[in-house]
Amino acid sequence: MEMRETADDALLSNAVRTIPVDTTSDRLRPIVETIERGTHKRNSPSPEPQPRPAIPDAGSSVDRPLEYDGAYYTLSLTNTVERMLTEAEVRVTAATTPSDDATNAVEYETLSEKDSTALRGALPPETGDREYESVHEYYDTQEVNASVLVPEMEYDAVIRDGQRYPVELASTEERQGYTYHYEAERVASTDDDFLAWLRSNYRFELTGLSDAEGKIVTEAIEESRYTGDKGDDAFRSLSDRFLSHPALERDEETGDWFVRYDGTEYIAALRPPQAYE
Repeated sequence: MEMRETADDALLSNAVRTIPVDTTSDRLRPIVETIERGTHKRNSPSPEPQPRPAIPDAGSSVDRPLEYDGAYYTLSLTNTVERMLTEAEVRVTAATTPSDDATNAVEYETLSEKDSTALRGALPPETGDREYESVHEYYDTQEVNASVLVPEMEYDAVIRDGQRYPVELASTEERQGYTYHYEAERVASTDDDFLAWLRSNYRFELTGLSDAEGKIVTEAIEESRYTGDKGDDAFRSLSDRFLSHPALERDEETGDWFVRYDGTEYIAALRPPQAYE
């Protein structure tokens, strides 16, 4: 365990994840869409939802709250539905002919939401030495019904910004998958409001310690680190106290907690002995 005294600016940098307003990242785009709409759904073949929920539930696996366009949000997973999904691979070729070509083509702006999401990062394609760029997307039944890409390609090309990009449906496959439903909650509009929210939802008082537990905390503060083992009963009981509270960030083995001890605030990094069982 490590105990680091923290000020407001350090607390903000440790407790929040910043999402750029003008992001072009396909990985961050679903997060942005959830924040901007208040709700969002994402199809995946994985039983592990991404992004993970960020809610102050004791003992849960959480990601940090999010800062976006000057405000602060939590992103929570509200529902998971098992269903069959269609996995589609679409190949996009670099523009070679003008948009008034007679070949059957569709305007990008008229595509369904799912089709436009699938092609967003590939138009224009960064093919380099390759002849085409492949994109993979998962469609549920409703999205298949609205699509012009799957289950059969209805057009030979997509037109975007005056350029014509040939498209080809390389493959489709039915797969067992999951639809994850997310909601975003705005928890603060200023830094001060967010710090107050953190103290209300994450900070806990480290009081009522036994002599042995108090010595562990003192060493973690004064010596920068305390190292125990599986047979260290005081360290185990102290770890149980941390694990019963929401973490600023946590995975299966480690986490960061926001605590106040003897009137001072700390970020406590902990790898509990329970993680080795």
